[in-house]
Amino acid sequence: MISRGPTEDLFIVAWAFFAKPDHRRDFERAYGPSGEWVRLFRSGDGYIKTELHRDPEHPSRYITLDFWHSREQYEAFRERTKSAYQEIDVICERLTEQEERLGDFNDVASLHAAFPQLVSETEVGPSGRVRAAAPDDIPEIMLLEQAAPSAAHWTKEAYDAIGRNEGAPRIALVAEGVEGKLCGFVMARIIAEECELENIVVSADELRRGIGSRLLDDLARTARNRGAHRVFLEVRESNSAARALYEKLGFECDGERKGYYSDPVERAILYSLPL
Repeated sequence: MISRGPTEDLFIVAWAFFAKPDHRRDFERAYGPSGEWVRLFRSGDGYIKTELHRDPEHPSRYITLDFWHSREQYEAFRERTKSAYQEIDVICERLTEQEERLGDFNDVASLHAAFPQLVSETEVGPSGRVRAAAPDDIPEIMLLEQAAPSAAHWTKEAYDAIGRNEGAPRIALVAEGVEGKLCGFVMARIIAEECELENIVVSADELRRGIGSRLLDDLARTARNRGAHRVFLEVRESNSAARALYEKLGFECDGERKGYYSDPVERAILYSLPL
């Protein structure tokens, strides 16, 4: 669990859930660090992070810890997002058998005293971390790209140019697995006040573990910090998995382009996300 200085404001909300045995993986995705709840929380001023822990004595019992800078900011967020909060709550009810608010805490010491069994080993985390791509990542990025039939296939020279920061300003992020091996990446370019998503790939071994969501969340945050007001993209009409991911993250369909793709010829569906 995180540590905070003694004078730093902190407000922590603890919840316990019993996940349905056949929905434990779905529960971990929804309530984990890249799930629906965290994406909603990130819109609130004062939100710090969420930790999801497995109870070591009860495999189906989980405890979530939501960290905020203050109770006032948390309560203001709950009031402002009441409708969205209830919508997610209804959707996630099917994943759990029971839930209980365990309490509020104003410092980490009190939290540790209440839940001494929660340590780093009990925390449910993503498969790795998302970070900025480095030139040394290019060989692994190309291997991931070549193994993904639906990806845009670029030359090594094109990737090298991105690594040297040549051409249009770009955002290049990679997802790093627990052993340091790359398991995904996203490439995008900044055009005036817009961000065009050019390529995103997740390793076949890591699909449905929230990595694509984390890459897109970090891309949106990075693009916003660099002055972009919108992320846009096109995707093959038949790529239902990618389209479902974009729509889940709030992208809206803007239109289509007939005959945009070749081999086979297919329409492109246009999506955008306001930032």
